[in-house]
Amino acid sequence: MAMREEAGWHAVHAATFGHDRWDDLSIALQRDPEHLCFLNPFLPSAELEVLKTDYGLEQTCIPGAFHFQLPDEADAQFRVVDSTDESVLFVEKVRAARHEVEIRGCDPSEALSPFIFAEGAFLIVALALRVEEGDRILDGGASPGAALVLAGALFARRCARGEPVPPDMQGFLVCNAASKQKSSHVQKMMSSLVPPNLVDHNAYGGTGGPRLVFMTADMGTPSNSVERNGPYDKILLSAPCTDDRRLARGANGGLTKWSSNGAKAQQKQQQQQQS
Repeated sequence: MAMREEAGWHAVHAATFGHDRWDDLSIALQRDPEHLCFLNPFLPSAELEVLKTDYGLEQTCIPGAFHFQLPDEADAQFRVVDSTDESVLFVEKVRAARHEVEIRGCDPSEALSPFIFAEGAFLIVALALRVEEGDRILDGGASPGAALVLAGALFARRCARGEPVPPDMQGFLVCNAASKQKSSHVQKMMSSLVPPNLVDHNAYGGTGGPRLVFMTADMGTPSNSVERNGPYDKILLSAPCTDDRRLARGANGGLTKWSSNGAKAQQKQQQQQQS
């Protein structure tokens, strides 16, 4: 018999981890996110220096990620424009009070969002892949936060904002989402963070240079579109606890929709993705 809702969720996980450990884990899953400021690697260094001053950035042990303080003046802040996933917050491309360096840097129509607010764990996992220019990468969880880290490692050194794509530049990043809605969201957010000449919605692994491609494929089925674009040098998958945390904090109906059968199906799908 399937166990359901919050009581079933606690019972199944307590049996898996042990009651004492699960008590601590369940509390951790329900904590509010703690965000760091991860700078957009595609921005010119002069604009990044302005941000470091305005936001009082202090380097953490995570490359590219900083502790921050919001500017006192509201017009000097970049407003959060998307908090669909509370683990990663996205900001506007242009703030009300633009610094002279930002004004000289580009026209507002060409601007990119200067940073994201993200949890350190998301950044650490993406950085742990040690992506290098020329790699073929699959982001199987399609998180815009992780995708920015991966795209930056692949392309930013030779293709900053406003620069053409070098003809000899290689690299390929596939962001595969579980639903069309999520894929559309990832595509929208990434389009605000990376140069437009890297976002090619129709390219599927051509040899003409770098590609940033968005897909919605069931990775558990044979000969799916993600598989056909392989092989990949490195693959990033979502951790099982990610969905548990969203449910624990009330996303998608929260634990009222949890069932042990659904958890088993998800576990099987994750095992297929790893095979």
